Amino acid sequence: MNSLSCKTFTAQVTIGMTKGYSREKIPMPIFKDELLKAQREIKEKYNVLLSAKIRTCEIVFLGQDEPSIELEFIQYPKFLQEETELKKAIISLTEILMIKLEQNRVVIVFKEDTIMLEQNKEIDPTIKI
Repeated sequence: MNSLSCKTFTAQVTIGMTKGYSREKIPMPIFKDELLKAQREIKEKYNVLLSAKIRTCEIVFLGQDEPSIELEFIQYPKFLQEETELKKAIISLTEILMIKLEQNRVVIVFKEDTIMLEQNKEIDPTIKI
């Protein structure tokens, strides 16, 4: 049996499953289809292979209660990539999904920093600040 190891790298992206600030839900098959298209686009653009683990979750914040998806990315030992290229590819994939799934704001958590991508300053009207 072969064994491969590499320096650990992880990234986590949480994406809402409601279009914009509407009540229109994004069905899981649509989400997966858009993810697959984005993965292909990233492969073509950056030559980076991004396998994603999908978990369902919810974002709950001061009145907001939104079904969401958590994507987790790792440095896969079989297809090693430079960390800077992985980060760039994950950020680009997240931007693609934001546009396709009509998300205004998404957060990407890397081990050493957190990046918020935002299309505009609007806040979900269900949030009571």
